[in-house]
Amino acid sequence: MNKNIKEVYKDIYRVIIPLRGNPLKSINIFVIKSGGENLIIDTGFNTEEVIEYTENYIRDLDIDLSKTTLYITHLHSDHTGLANFFSKRGVKICMPERDAKLMDALSKQRSGYWDMIESFAHIEGLGVDNLSINDHPGHKYKTGGAFKYEPKFPGDKMKIGDFNFEVISLAGHTPGMCGLYDKEKSILFCGDHILFKITSNIQFWGFDFGDSLGKYLQNVEIVKNLNVKHIFGSHRDLITDTNARIEEIYAHHEKRLAEAYKALEDGPKTVRDVTVRMKWDITAKDWSEFPDSQKWFAVGEAHSHLEHLRYLGKVDFYDKNGDGILYYYIKDKNFA
Repeated sequence: MNKNIKEVYKDIYRVIIPLRGNPLKSINIFVIKSGGENLIIDTGFNTEEVIEYTENYIRDLDIDLSKTTLYITHLHSDHTGLANFFSKRGVKICMPERDAKLMDALSKQRSGYWDMIESFAHIEGLGVDNLSINDHPGHKYKTGGAFKYEPKFPGDKMKIGDFNFEVISLAGHTPGMCGLYDKEKSILFCGDHILFKITSNIQFWGFDFGDSLGKYLQNVEIVKNLNVKHIFGSHRDLITDTNARIEEIYAHHEKRLAEAYKALEDGPKTVRDVTVRMKWDITAKDWSEFPDSQKWFAVGEAHSHLEHLRYLGKVDFYDKNGDGILYYYIKDKNFA
């Protein structure tokens, strides 16, 4: 069998597909073959190389696409990129409704979604970096158009052969990300919710969505209470001790929150300037050497931590110069 394919549980196969030039390095695609039915979870980017890997695993695992369902955990392009590839081959696609609606806008060259992302860049103070929306990874690897899908909501059931899944909310990484949980087998396909070694990127999704980091941490706690024995994440190796990894994630975000708070101790700052003062696991010497694509993600993550501090009542923001750029400050220091 293809060296990138391994059976990780009876009738469940992990397919590792490289993501060239991306810090994530690769994506884990999971395939279930049971009772004459197939379930594929997520897709990889919309690139010729990923398409080739996809065609290879379909052949190597002898997948009959007419008896196959594709489940997409969330809207990011490394998970949705080949949705049209499968749709055109008659594969039924299921996806969380909230992310599907966002993704429809994301697939367009210009839309309210990308206008919103650009507006975030302005309020975060990113204007000084002259970033182009074309450098945003989500824009670069768009799905290439709308596709038919069956909407899924938390609490919905999905049966594939001997597997009985419940759709559960894992919102935070995206507004609508959902995983698949089989209670009897203690299995969870969690997308990017809980990953080995690396932490899920938690972005600022707008004031309407609210405290994205807080929602993420609440859903991590829900997974902890499930006592999952087999958790299948989308990137890097598989986790062998779910609750131990969850404790590491809690510690990571406590550290990041402390860094964001400390950056404000000598006065109000834009989200961008807080980001520059935080530590990032990247080879760039300083902010000027950050790839533009990673600046988008770093600032969005810093912003989600500042918003969580605001929801905790520790910081607030104000429009310092009347130009729409927000400055965050520590509340008891009374800078505003």
